[in-house]
Amino acid sequence: MRFAVLVAAAAAVLVCRPAAASYPCGIYARIDKVEFGPDETKPRWVKVYGDFILVKTSARLSDPERGFMYFSLVEGKEELCRLEWADLKALAKPGAFDRNVVAFGSAHAEQNDALARDGDSPNVHKGGTGAEPVPYPLNQGLSRLRTTRLEESDRESSPNPAVLLKKFLASHPVSQK
Repeated sequence: MRFAVLVAAAAAVLVCRPAAASYPCGIYARIDKVEFGPDETKPRWVKVYGDFILVKTSARLSDPERGFMYFSLVEGKEELCRLEWADLKALAKPGAFDRNVVAFGSAHAEQNDALARDGDSPNVHKGGTGAEPVPYPLNQGLSRLRTTRLEESDRESSPNPAVLLKKFLASHPVSQK
């Protein structure tokens, strides 16, 4: 009996491995500003300006990119979209560029290829016309990320998206207009 328990315990140790880190959210963004349209009271679309990292379903992180992501309402969930959009706008405080980091969407939901421009990069627009909004990803809600107090897991070489966005901001400063 003791031998069987010992064998079962050894098998459990060999089979069980620590879980690999994963990214539940699909978009990490450092927010500069948020623009609603066609009006502020009942917007049908939102443009979120800032720096973005997209997480693919394989848990690969895209390189940070600056521009804006353009989202439309999700049919039947209009009020929830507007609530999250209002939260995004509240994060966009002038002068607090290094603290406006948020995660939203989902890396594990149904794949939305419209969120990626080329399969590896976020569908970030640099300006101009012709941009089409994609349905807003309502999967995880919004999570504001810590950027002011680094932890042991947030070292310079860390793939932590908040650390990567802060590092990108340091090498690509934003105009303080």
